[in-house]
This record gives sequence, structure tokens and C-alpha cells, in this order.
Amino acid sequence: IDLKIQYTDTMALANVLQYVTGGRFDTATGLFKIPPYKVMPELSSRFKSPKERQPPNFRFAILAPRLFHSNLSLVHYSVFFQMCRAHHIGYDIREREGAIFTLIDSYKRDLLGMAVVEPDLPKALKTFQRNLTTVHQEISSANMPGRNNFLALAAEVDKILSSLNVDQEGENEGEKEKK
Repeated sequence: IDLKIQYTDTMALANVLQYVTGGRFDTATGLFKIPPYKVMPELSSRFKSPKERQPPNFRFAILAPRLFHSNLSLVHYSVFFQMCRAHHIGYDIREREGAIFTLIDSYKRDLLGMAVVEPDLPKALKTFQRNLTTVHQEISSANMPGRNNFLALAAEVDKILSSLNVDQEGENEGEKEKK
């Protein structure tokens, strides 16, 4: 057996995700747990009894450590992030959900990583797919489509979404028959 144990791009992106969200991946259950956001108590509530601590929130995360597009090298990072803001692609610190980007190669600038964190799987997949297609449309043109893996990945996510929809429809029909 040939086994190479090394620090990978996926592990690096997972560590960035854990740092940004404050969450931890539970290997026993396979769940990504995020502690609830701490809200500063109001002055009038300082005499009230302390509220019980909420259980950790569970989130679904999708990691793509190697998104490649040859036209990324033509776009400055500041313009890239302005474009993301214009299309509402970002991360909400309070809700601890959204998209996180990692800039991988500062010389070639044709690779980036993306992590999407959402409260449910279909929403995470839809957000991931929307971000991929939006970024691709913004940095590509009819004259210069560029080499990329964005569209192939978006097509794979679409297949997963359609299989989730079929599974959910089957479960809903099964519940109706039981009633």
C-alpha cells in the first residue's frame, strides 16, 4: 500500500473554515458544529437570570480547494471581491453562513479555493452552484472563455441537486401514502 500523509489543500481550506466559523468537525458523527453567536446582553437584562446556552448549530459545508480559471489572472483581487459584493457573494459573520474564498497562487493567480457554509444541504449546493456560475460569467467573455473547471463542477452540483430533489419527492410521496 502506497500511503502519502501530507498537508493538502483540502485540509488547509477546512482549517480556514474552522477558523472563520469557530466550528469543529465531529469525525464520529460527520457533522460540522458551529457554536451560537454570542449577543451582548442589554443593560435592562443584567438583573435577569442568565439564559441557558443554546446547543451548537449544525451547518453543511462544501469545499472546493482548487477552482481553476485562466482568466482569473487578468482580474485584480480587489476587482474580484468588488464583483463578489455586487452579486451578494460573501460571508455573514453573525449568521456564520455564506462563501469564503482563499487565494492560492499569488504569481499565476489562476487558482482559488471556495468554501460555502449554509444551514441545509440543498441551500449549500445551490449557493455553491450560483457562486460558480456567477464568477464564471463575470470573468469570461465570448471572445475569451478561458480554460476552467467551473462549468464541469457546476454541472456535477446540478446532478447532485436533481438527485436530492428526486429523493425528497419520493419521501414526500411515501409520507402521503402513510396518511
